[in-house]
Amino acid sequence: MSSAFSEKQVHDALCAKGGLESIVQDSPEIEKALDEADYTPPKIVPAEYPGPDFELWKFVKSRALQKIGRLHRTVRYGDFIGSKINLRTDDTKPMQLDLLGQHELGLFILELKVDKTAERNAFSELFAYSNYIAEMFALSGSKDITNVLVANLDNKITTQAYLYDLLIADRNVIVYRPEFPTASLDDLTLHLHIPDDEDFKHLTNRLLSHESMDCVVVSFDDMEGWFDSNEDGGELNEHTIEHLSKLSTYAAQLMEAERLHGFCFVRKRWKEVQMGDGNSLIFCAINPFRIAGREQSNDILEQLDEKHHYAFFEVPEMGFGSRLFALAKRTIKDGLTHDYDCELESAVWSAMVVSMIEVVFTHNFAFRPTGIFREAYSNYLNMLYADENAGLCDEDISVLKVNELYSWFNAWQFMERCGFTEPDHKNGLEDESVG
Repeated sequence: MSSAFSEKQVHDALCAKGGLESIVQDSPEIEKALDEADYTPPKIVPAEYPGPDFELWKFVKSRALQKIGRLHRTVRYGDFIGSKINLRTDDTKPMQLDLLGQHELGLFILELKVDKTAERNAFSELFAYSNYIAEMFALSGSKDITNVLVANLDNKITTQAYLYDLLIADRNVIVYRPEFPTASLDDLTLHLHIPDDEDFKHLTNRLLSHESMDCVVVSFDDMEGWFDSNEDGGELNEHTIEHLSKLSTYAAQLMEAERLHGFCFVRKRWKEVQMGDGNSLIFCAINPFRIAGREQSNDILEQLDEKHHYAFFEVPEMGFGSRLFALAKRTIKDGLTHDYDCELESAVWSAMVVSMIEVVFTHNFAFRPTGIFREAYSNYLNMLYADENAGLCDEDISVLKVNELYSWFNAWQFMERCGFTEPDHKNGLEDESVG
């Protein structure tokens, strides 16, 4: 819906206020939504306890509302320190930032899009300005500049872009809807935009499933005195667990740096069923090109020659797998001795995770979750502990939560409970391998 006022008129009205405090309205909706997002153990008979009622979209909604609420409580009191700021580029016409401001957490950039037709480019322009400012400060990150968009978000694609940038790209971004209750711009108000449940369900559809995972297995032989297959009462020795756990921790750090959502862990087969190299570091990450819904891309595909449809989906899907291979190679190069020999294989995770020879007759440890998977799994554990505290859960869980967070077995149970898809494969490893 287009405004009765031009973008310049609305900009001048905002600028004249000197800041956002007098124009941003209270948001009882966000407070109510935050209260509803807090998990409360169910009131049921302990004998009928089915486990935490975990739904990914509800978790994503809770995380989003917490972040939106936190930003709202500081940005709404921000002051403007600049208007129509020219950002010099190599082009003859500089980019122009609508409003630059400061609030409790630092700087914020405000982009104004009153007209519906201008919405589609809203976030690309907003982040272009944000990146320009951030580049002035070495090593500043995506959360160091707060991004404020004033728009109605009438376009569905813009709403989805907002959630993606808020949750997946993990930017500090917030949206306010302009409202004009009278014919005077003096009465302009800004209202916090809160996505609805359907927006969250759309974002998380099929996000966590065995089928969505790309998997790479790095296998390497024992190094006597550092990590080996010697067991004591069926358990691995301490130095093997210590050194391979460090390797997995470093792998997770690299995955986080690459914004990969998934997990890694170490696998050693039981001594009685040794086959191949003695050690495996396993990487699993959500391949976003594997879960992309083709129905969402119909308008783009219609503009491409049919022979290029393959390139739009399959090529980037394979490219993502190459990224995971490169990360696995770097982990070994950086973490073990110089030029340590290893073998890399791609694996079908949905088959591997239910294969007894792959994940049952094995020691699985040093589990490290990353990205949205880490957030989802830690939220699930908090629900589990809350239920235990309410007397519902009698599972054998550690007093220290981090022990469960790094537990491969409990993570496997989480995957099954939150609806990971049932696999239909017989062979867990694909033929492709890299020496």
